[in-house]
Amino acid sequence: MDLSHTRKDFPILQHMTYLNTAASGPMLKPVQDAVLGYWKSKEETQYSNLPDPLNPAAELINCNEHDIALVHRASQGVNIVAGLVQPKKGENIVLTDLSYPSSVYPWMGKQAEIKRIKNHDGVIDVADFEKTIDDNTKIVCLNRVEWTSGQRHDVKAISEIAHEHGALVLDDAFQAVGAVKVDVRHDDVDFLVFGGEKWLCSPCRAAVMYVKPELVELFMPDYRFYWRVYEGFKWTDAPWDKPIHDNIASWDHDLVKTAERFDPGCVAEDAQCGLDACLRYFNNLGIAEIQKQVFSLVDYLIECLEDLGVKVNTPKQSEMHAGIVTYTHDRYEDNVKSYAYLQKNGVNVAHRYTGGVGGIRVSPHFFNTEADIDELLRVQREALI
Repeated sequence: MDLSHTRKDFPILQHMTYLNTAASGPMLKPVQDAVLGYWKSKEETQYSNLPDPLNPAAELINCNEHDIALVHRASQGVNIVAGLVQPKKGENIVLTDLSYPSSVYPWMGKQAEIKRIKNHDGVIDVADFEKTIDDNTKIVCLNRVEWTSGQRHDVKAISEIAHEHGALVLDDAFQAVGAVKVDVRHDDVDFLVFGGEKWLCSPCRAAVMYVKPELVELFMPDYRFYWRVYEGFKWTDAPWDKPIHDNIASWDHDLVKTAERFDPGCVAEDAQCGLDACLRYFNNLGIAEIQKQVFSLVDYLIECLEDLGVKVNTPKQSEMHAGIVTYTHDRYEDNVKSYAYLQKNGVNVAHRYTGGVGGIRVSPHFFNTEADIDELLRVQREALI
């Protein structure tokens, strides 16, 4: 990977040490070009030919394009799955106490019990899932990478445990896709969601939901979008182009038999163009090369932070982390002071907590360098002098 060339695709790097991709990915030039190109085309035509991001999205997570649907955002995908699964009284939903709120809130209004696995100093073991999941578990809603501790779970092992008990698995991979390899077939998840505005450096309001192909026809979406009626659009013209169009009879047919039946049709066209551009960009670079660079930076960062004398919350083992590292001082006040000082001096990071874990959150991506990490460390040393 030629970083000297790649870094030019991210203009913000010219004037900032950007280490905050877990919050929001920096603007990617090809994505900007795609979005602006869409609006430029609207000067000349009513309808633009939109790119189809399903194929590059499928390539990135190793599935068939018929297994995925576009959604407005990752949290909408979680809500759609919650509506499909509908856990009932007597059943339970397994989460962790580190999960992001959008992976938790959709389940709070259900009749089923929520069983939260508590972390042990920022870490949750596979054994913790094994002890919690039982025959009454309807679904395990998992954050593949925890957004504060930065732990990356063994999703395949957790899926095996869940399936042994007849439970489903929803993988919220928002903090993983674009930074590390994600393979839905290998990990055998039932559902997966991810958005574009973090590790894929795309505009928000465009996300992807995967549904295991064996499950697609078992569920009927509550939110029914008429464009997903197969019979209505299998011909060249739409039903309303014909005198016989009837607003019930013309639509009284089955939905498409692919995951696209769950697409609510609310992704903005310009965001769709941006998502397609970023997916193709990342596939072209190769997720293996991207992951290699991310892991190298995270390993270097963890080692340097330990030498600095702060407490690192993120597991050191490469198989247990991705692109997020959090560290903390002994006092909360020092975390606040450090965060403010880093931001003031051009080092963009985050300040996050959940489940008793958190502090300064650093999220380097493939476009970062060890020089960026060194700058973070230099400013951090200054912060508490």
